[in-house]
Amino acid sequence: MKNILFSLFLVLAVSVVSATEKEIIAEVVFENLTDKEFTSGEFRIIDLNQKIEITKAENFKITLPHKGKYQFSFVADDFTAYTFYPVRINKRKNSITIQLVEKYDSKSVGNYSFPMNLETDLSDDQIEERISDEQINFIMHGIDATIPEEYIAFKEKYGIGLIKENCLVDPLSFKKATENNQMIFDFLNKKYGSNWINELKAKPFGLK
Repeated sequence: MKNILFSLFLVLAVSVVSATEKEIIAEVVFENLTDKEFTSGEFRIIDLNQKIEITKAENFKITLPHKGKYQFSFVADDFTAYTFYPVRINKRKNSITIQLVEKYDSKSVGNYSFPMNLETDLSDDQIEERISDEQINFIMHGIDATIPEEYIAFKEKYGIGLIKENCLVDPLSFKKATENNQMIFDFLNKKYGSNWINELKAKPFGLK
C-alpha cells in the first residue's frame, strides 16, 4: 500500500512540475505616448477568455499555460490602444506592448490589436473568429487617421474595419498590408460575391 501511495504521489508531483515547466511568463509593457494620465482599461487574453482590469499604465506579468499562438487586446475609453505581440509566444519572445495614443473621436480612430508579424494566411474559420472579436481590418496608409464614413458603415455590416497607418511605407509593411487586404478580399468574395467592393469608394490598396 505504501508503495502504491508513493507511486501516486510521485506521478502527481511529476505532473505538477511538468505543467509548471510548460507555463510561459509574459510581460505586458505600456507605452503612453500622450501627456494624459491613464486611469482605466481592460486587457484581454482572447483565447483563454480572460479579462484583467487595469487602473495604472504600469508593466505587469501574465502566466500562459504553454507556448504558442495567442490573441491579446486592450481597450481604454480615453485612448486609442495599439497592441503588439509576437505571432508565437515563447520564453524568449514573451513581450506584449500596449501603445496609448490620443483619441480624437469615435469616427476617426479605434482600439487595434495585431501581431508584429501580421498573419496573412488565415483560414476562413480563423477570419470568422477574428471578425467576431473585432480583430481584423483592412490596412491603408495616409496623411491622417481619419476613417472614411463608408468604412464605419462597412464595419457595422461586415464586421471588418480599417486601420490607417503612416503615409511613409517601408517595403515590408507595404507587402504585409497588401497580403492582408487580399486575404480579406478573397474571403469576402467567397462569402458575399463581388458586389461588396462597390460599397467602398476608397479601395484598400494592393487588391487584384
